Amino acid sequence: MKRFLPFLIFLSCATTEEKEEEVMVREAKPITVSEIKVVEKTLPNGLHIIAAKKDKLPIFHMEIVIKAGSVLDPEGKEGLANLVGSLVDEGTKTKNSTQIAEYLESLGANFEVSVGKTQTTITARSLTSDADNLLDIVSEIIISPTFPQKEFQREKSRQIASIKNDLSNPNYVTSIKLDALIYEGTPLAHPTDGYVESIEKITREDVVNFHKNYWLPNLSYIVVVSDLEPEEAIGKVEKYFSGWQRKDASLPDIPQISAKKKVEIFHMDGINQAYIRLAFPVNITRNSPDYNKLRVANYILGGSGFSSRILKKIRVEKGYAYSAYSYVMPNIVWKNGKYPSIFIAGLQTRVETSEDATNTLIELIKEAKEKGFTQEELDAAKGFYNGYIARLSETYSQVASLLSTRYLYGLPNMFWIKDIEEIRNLSLEDINGAAKKYIDVENFVLLIVTDTTKVKIKNLKI
Repeated sequence: MKRFLPFLIFLSCATTEEKEEEVMVREAKPITVSEIKVVEKTLPNGLHIIAAKKDKLPIFHMEIVIKAGSVLDPEGKEGLANLVGSLVDEGTKTKNSTQIAEYLESLGANFEVSVGKTQTTITARSLTSDADNLLDIVSEIIISPTFPQKEFQREKSRQIASIKNDLSNPNYVTSIKLDALIYEGTPLAHPTDGYVESIEKITREDVVNFHKNYWLPNLSYIVVVSDLEPEEAIGKVEKYFSGWQRKDASLPDIPQISAKKKVEIFHMDGINQAYIRLAFPVNITRNSPDYNKLRVANYILGGSGFSSRILKKIRVEKGYAYSAYSYVMPNIVWKNGKYPSIFIAGLQTRVETSEDATNTLIELIKEAKEKGFTQEELDAAKGFYNGYIARLSETYSQVASLLSTRYLYGLPNMFWIKDIEEIRNLSLEDINGAAKKYIDVENFVLLIVTDTTKVKIKNLKI
């Protein structure tokens, strides 16, 4: 019923799809997409509601986003935010965990909690005819969880066991090690699910206080996409969430990420692969005029699957890896502050090819910065984006994600259409200029996770 993520990339930038899709060059035609009607309202308790109508199915899809991620974990109790998220539906003032599960099942409803670095997202969905029942139980879960001691102990044990198990997974280790490198010195550096020793120190009182201090309407917004008129959907949400009591919250500052070269080769026993990641902060925000320029430059470099330079060279020509990629993770928004975006490139290869594969990756990134791209590559990228728009807002969850991104970054309505129109008008000078301006070949972090007894990496071209 629930899904918990060790970290969450919560921005609808379509980087995964861009990375996996093959480019198909299409004739540029005018985009004909009906504008989505969006209505917004802020309640007296500070809760902001965004509603949109989608005429397709009788579905009521809602996402509650609370500014209560792992960045708020106290030092020494990392994983607290994630533990709170995993416990909210284990008991309320009127229902125990079994009754909650059975009630949601009787509605045929979906309910998920995902805890990320800066926010917790609760996603719920039912038939529109059951919207009131869904809102009733979801509001109860969010506003008045009881965190029963028995469930608290059980969930702590489960999370400790999960972390111990994950530490044998090189993909997980690579992910948390990269965060520790790129976010060093900030509360973003630790894993969202915490450490074994930090979870052990968390008390039920910590969980109760975290919820009381940060699960607040004035730190939250709700997005609803349904077949109802937006005003009616907002009225339903207001009915069940207007009683959520606001409270002043003191959010910590996040230190700026420092850009400096760091290399770490981390040993893991018994693995036959090398897990390689290169990352650096990018001084660009999601609503920057340069964002789409860099987005397209990255698409050509490593975001477009088999047509990207990185995959062509590393997989097709050299046969080093099944997957090799790059993407730009848009900036974190926190206390209205603008923090850098993050560029990440990576691959997984055999231990014996790890050094040359790493050097090849670095060379391709340097070449993109120094020499830029070709008109043919730009035309192919434009063709992809011209067709991609038709798939961007098909589902209720996709529309909700787009509206969340729009609100978070202060983007215009239907910004995804405007993005495509902007991309159509990009020149080769635009994307090459963005590559030269934003790609950093001097101040990156490089992480290689492998069995160092099987390979000696001595000649990295850094």
